Amino acid sequence: MDSMMGAFDPMQAMCGGKHEGKLDGYSDEIKSKEITSFSYGCSKFGVFCEIRENKLFVSATGGYSSYRDGKYFRVVFDTDDFDLLTKLQEIVDEYQISKNNGYTCHVDGIPECGDHIDITYKSGEKIYKINNQCPTIRGEAAQEIFNTFHRFVYKHGFDFTSKGSNVQLYDDADIDYVQGTWKGEHFGNEIIATFDGNHVVITVDGKETDNTDYVIYEGHVTSNKLKDPNKEVGDYHDYEYFNGVSIFSKKNYFTMTAYFMKESYSTCDMFNFDKEKPKEEE
Repeated sequence: MDSMMGAFDPMQAMCGGKHEGKLDGYSDEIKSKEITSFSYGCSKFGVFCEIRENKLFVSATGGYSSYRDGKYFRVVFDTDDFDLLTKLQEIVDEYQISKNNGYTCHVDGIPECGDHIDITYKSGEKIYKINNQCPTIRGEAAQEIFNTFHRFVYKHGFDFTSKGSNVQLYDDADIDYVQGTWKGEHFGNEIIATFDGNHVVITVDGKETDNTDYVIYEGHVTSNKLKDPNKEVGDYHDYEYFNGVSIFSKKNYFTMTAYFMKESYSTCDMFNFDKEKPKEEE
């Protein structure tokens, strides 16, 4: 059930100033053992739990939304089960997470490759550390936090997978969304795409470039023709691109992004102002 995050490999600071310090009022010695809220986040995952109105609110997210490999997840729920807090306190004790309490560090101009931890106790005591350069706690401790939340989530019927999530992960285009005429401009060329059922006609500056059926695969609108009919579809790149525009994907309710990927990579926005606003937005 537990899946390993992989070893931490923090990047070295490349540019910018370093802002480092210690917050006032944060002690390495925490007398309380009763956690009321717990938050930990790094580049690979984020977890949070908090007592709210005699229930434990739990949330967790991880993986990368841009990948469709099933590893991206988001779980949110509440429960009468407070066992998670006991397990987390055991991790705090075992790995001495309160050591160097109140430490903060931010290096300008580098990717986020550190972590943060924020714990509040019933006594009002707090543990808080943050560093965007490298982790504030040991990799083994971060792994154990991940595993502890994973086991707790799994116990309550969810999982750290896309299928095991209980909230919407992707706002994808579907056949109803794409219907109608979309217009945009790409380096001075007028792009028009008219969707009718499962068929699309694309023109570039009035010249028809595509008149074909399409498919929507993992949110990407592309030609229904496979590059290799004998190969099992693994992702949207296994389909032929359109000729005038490579693919489309949903940006928001009335805007699609058109991607041009054959000779060089570029994009443009396509608008459909004839779409009726959803009732919930009116």
